[in-house]
Amino acid sequence: MNKLVLIFGAIWIVGCDPEETFEESIPFVPFAEIGINLTNIEFNDLKFDGGFVEIGGGVRGIILYRENINTYHAYEKNCSYLPNEACALVEVDVSGLFMTDNCCGSNFNFPSGQPFAGPARQPLRRYRTMLSGNQLTVTSDIL
Repeated sequence: MNKLVLIFGAIWIVGCDPEETFEESIPFVPFAEIGINLTNIEFNDLKFDGGFVEIGGGVRGIILYRENINTYHAYEKNCSYLPNEACALVEVDVSGLFMTDNCCGSNFNFPSGQPFAGPARQPLRRYRTMLSGNQLTVTSDIL
């Protein structure tokens, strides 16, 4: 009887839907430190809480988000759901209140990058940011 339970258990584990048990990881592309002078006009949107800009770097680009005067977040634009798909690209929703992948329909909140809608289960990759005066530095260190 115990052998029968073990056999059925093994069949159940092997027969699970692979999408349910396996998630692809976002590719990693290291990049040189990115220095941003927050007084430059192209970064005016980062002067206010909730402001954001998109910059190059990472796999598909980076979304910089200002939580408050001392806290900035850098999110990888590569969606965490099926990240190797060509359309797995996250952008800030037109409302400016969250990030979305129009391909899979996943939505991610500010400031944590956690998914709250769609098939994504993993948060967006976040990179380290450091603020010194008006200079914001983004590194490829993953948080």
